Amino acid sequence: MKIWQYFVVALLIVAFAVSRLAVFYNKPDQGIRDFVYQKDKDQIDALFHKDDNWYWLICDASMDTYSLDFTLKHKTSSQYEALHNLVLKVLEIDGKIAGLIAYYPNSMYTWNLLFLVVDSDYRQRGLAMKLLTYGVKDMVARGAVKIEMVTRPVNTRAKALYKKFGFKQLDEDADFAYLTWHKSWGMP
Repeated sequence: MKIWQYFVVALLIVAFAVSRLAVFYNKPDQGIRDFVYQKDKDQIDALFHKDDNWYWLICDASMDTYSLDFTLKHKTSSQYEALHNLVLKVLEIDGKIAGLIAYYPNSMYTWNLLFLVVDSDYRQRGLAMKLLTYGVKDMVARGAVKIEMVTRPVNTRAKALYKKFGFKQLDEDADFAYLTWHKSWGMP
């Protein structure tokens, strides 16, 4: 074989490898889509009640009274009013919901990240970062300059994820760690 033939074979191998990676990372069955109440509510309810997710997602003061169904049905950030202000996105893999992200505007430029959860069967695959990246890009597209969120101070995995993304922890008390991301800090 001549040198140019080796070059063509190498180029074809690289092209094939790149095309396989593109198919893997852009699988249509791993899509983030809008939450649909009638279709998704049972899977989301099961996800919130799986393992210790309820503890990590719902603050102590609301543990016994929080109505996930009210939140989902009315797409609301409030437990008292149907504000219809909550953006809910699910990550679906092969017909099963593997994760959820939910966020809402506090003002025109400040948004809150309310929920980010990945099913324990799908963890350690980068799906939380995928959901977080999608959510932040969507909030910025909707006008967000600043994103705020809280998590439990002992939730070290979540805090590490948010800090890796670029969130900064501004404060912490016995109940919450307060984290903020600003558009001027950039995306990872």
